[in-house]
Amino acid sequence: MDFRTLNLLFRCGRDFSHEKIHMKDLSDTECMICSWICSHPDCSQDEVASALRTDKTTVAKAMLTLEAKGCVERTQDRADRRRKQLRITDAGRERIADLMNIHNEWLAEVLKCLSPEEQEQFGGYCERLLTAAEQLDSKQRNGE
Repeated sequence: MDFRTLNLLFRCGRDFSHEKIHMKDLSDTECMICSWICSHPDCSQDEVASALRTDKTTVAKAMLTLEAKGCVERTQDRADRRRKQLRITDAGRERIADLMNIHNEWLAEVLKCLSPEEQEQFGGYCERLLTAAEQLDSKQRNGE
C-alpha cells in the first residue's frame, strides 16, 4: 500500500460525514472538538488540542465560534484560576447527537469487506502504525 491509497481512504471517510456535519452548521473541526468535549467534560483547550493533534490556534478559533453558536461553554477551574474548563451545552449536545459516531459508523460499514479476524488484525496493524507515527513525530519535534 502506498500513501496515496491511505490518503484516499481517509478522504472517503471525510467526504461521507462532511455534508451531514455541515447541515448542522458546523465545520469538521468544530464537530470533532464538540465530540471530544462531550466525551471529556471539564477538559481544557490545551487538552483538546493535544488529544486531537490539532494546532492550539485552530482550537482557540473554533472555540470562539462554538461559544457563539451556543455549543460549548468555558468556566473557570476552581482549583486553578488560570485554567478554563470546557463543557458541551445542552444545545451543543443536541446539535451533535447524531454526529458523535458518524466516523465509526462509516468505518464499521467499510470494514464489512473484511472477515472478523481480518478486522481484528487490521485494528492491531493500525495501532502499531499509529505508535510508529507518534514516535517519528516525537523524534522530528526533538530534532533527532
